[in-house]
Amino acid sequence: MEPSFAQESGWVAEALIASRLEQRALLQLLLKKRVLQPEEYLDALGELVADDYQFSVRRFVAESETVLRNGRWHIGGASATEHLGRRLALERGDRVLDIGCGIGGPARQIAETFGCVVVGVDHRIERIIEAVLRTSALGLTRSVSFQVGEAGHLPFESDSFDAVISQATFHWLPDKDGCIREVYRVLKPSGRFGFECEAATEKAAWNGGYPQPEEGLFRILAWQQLLGASGFTDIEIEEMWEESRAFYPTGPEREQIDRGERVNIRIVCRKL
Repeated sequence: MEPSFAQESGWVAEALIASRLEQRALLQLLLKKRVLQPEEYLDALGELVADDYQFSVRRFVAESETVLRNGRWHIGGASATEHLGRRLALERGDRVLDIGCGIGGPARQIAETFGCVVVGVDHRIERIIEAVLRTSALGLTRSVSFQVGEAGHLPFESDSFDAVISQATFHWLPDKDGCIREVYRVLKPSGRFGFECEAATEKAAWNGGYPQPEEGLFRILAWQQLLGASGFTDIEIEEMWEESRAFYPTGPEREQIDRGERVNIRIVCRKL
């Protein structure tokens, strides 16, 4: 199995830091032997410290990226992101939009794993700022970029993406119908749409308000109906019970999952 980008970044950072330590020792020796004057020593040391800061930042980002991908970004973590990409048959060079990208973890993973060019969009500017900083530190700015924007008013031209993805976002959106129409608009003909979100099953308590139960989660059937009405075809839905239980080990959400009322779902479909 080939090492991940994060692992390789960590190894490179360790080698560079070791090299810096050797350079510091050499500078100290030259100062001690009076080959360097104190002013020259301080100038050279200042440059090394600045370099050390840059390499330390890159090393921290590389290590934290691995932890975050396997942590609490969204239900299923990195394995769910990879599975979603494979279900969408992503290929090298595909232009992919990630809606609700957050700080950019899945977008970077999709670019690394499948060789895609990914654009992430999120309505919170502080998330976009961190996404840009992390992506720059990891050296992925040629393949991953970010914009501030709303899912219901995507700042992109029509027919401009081969695929659209989203994880842990669509169940939060108030105007789901409008957002789905925007996804359809920006996709190229025969473009693929895949997203994961939490949904209510037919066992969930319901006060009769269509198409969602009282707590605000869409029912699985409602998602299928909405996508079909918006023009999507080949709609496939997976229920992610194991991943949902792992994400919610305790609490009211876990109780709903155990009663079979709530589950994270993966939906893939295609634009006509």
